Amino acid sequence: MFVRISYMHPKEGQEDRLKGILRDLSAFYREQSGYQGGWVLNPYEKARAEDRRWGRVGIWESEDAAEHAAQTAHSMALRSELARIVVEDSHYELSFEGTPDNL
Repeated sequence: MFVRISYMHPKEGQEDRLKGILRDLSAFYREQSGYQGGWVLNPYEKARAEDRRWGRVGIWESEDAAEHAAQTAHSMALRSELARIVVEDSHYELSFEGTPDNL
């Protein structure tokens, strides 16, 4: 299983647009081969302002499936829009090999 986690800080006033793009990405990925599920991550209310991150978690059957979906024109357009509305150098993407904890 392949897990990708991304997190970022939106520019001032871009919170609603960021949430919309993250939801659009999730909706698109749900239609892609190999996608097993995911979450849009909203900031934790009690976190300090500088720690209030937005993000996504995506679970894929393989890295190839995730990369194939990420390279589609629609995904690239949404991710390009994300780049314009997040604070520079605040967008991180982390990849993991996942093992279910019920094994």
